[in-house]
Amino acid sequence: MSMSPHSETSTPEEAAAAAVTSRRSFVRRAALGAAALGTVAATGATLTGVAGASEVMTSSSGGAGAGAAAAESSLSAVDAALLTFLQSISLAAQQALQSASDATYLSNVTMERMREFSRHHRDQAARLGKLLPTDAAAATPANASLLAQMTSKFNAAGTETEMLNAVAGFEESLSATFIVALGQADHFSVSEAIAGCAPILGQQAASAGADAGQSQSTWLPAFASTSGAITQSAYPIR
Repeated sequence: MSMSPHSETSTPEEAAAAAVTSRRSFVRRAALGAAALGTVAATGATLTGVAGASEVMTSSSGGAGAGAAAAESSLSAVDAALLTFLQSISLAAQQALQSASDATYLSNVTMERMREFSRHHRDQAARLGKLLPTDAAAATPANASLLAQMTSKFNAAGTETEMLNAVAGFEESLSATFIVALGQADHFSVSEAIAGCAPILGQQAASAGADAGQSQSTWLPAFASTSGAITQSAYPIR
């Protein structure tokens, strides 16, 4: 899907929408293809093998390595709070998905997919934590409010489709949260680290939604949404 330039008469809402990455274009460029369409079993493709999923989140060249010391030394209160919050919800997602992947009714493919998602959240938490002082990053807990909500929703699922729908919903909310956070960061390296995580969350939402049988317009919208973003006030860390 191409994005045409907006005229001078564009509304602020239209301008804002134009600034948000097109998920459909991103997926095509990244060649997510089979994973997003739920045909992993037929093709042998995996989400980790597409679009450098693991590398994007763990590479030290993406603002989480060489720039970490510089960011830490001048980290603003806003960035420190934002990084800690994003780290906490990533840890919550990691724990919730890992636990939910043990549901006995899940197929082996879905079970491993959820564990893979869990590892991605773990890697994101580590990437974000590299920009925080070491002691602060180590002390960040999994967000209790989000963990309880995710665990309750996953435990209520009784079929694979229900579980996948629940996973897709939370991944969509996390994707929206990271997109919103991009505009909240003060330091460029903080934005860079967040930007390295955000597309993976969109991919996971698309993959789970497709596998759950949702319509394409649901799991692959024209624009990545900020609706349903998780806020620090609604999900305090402590």
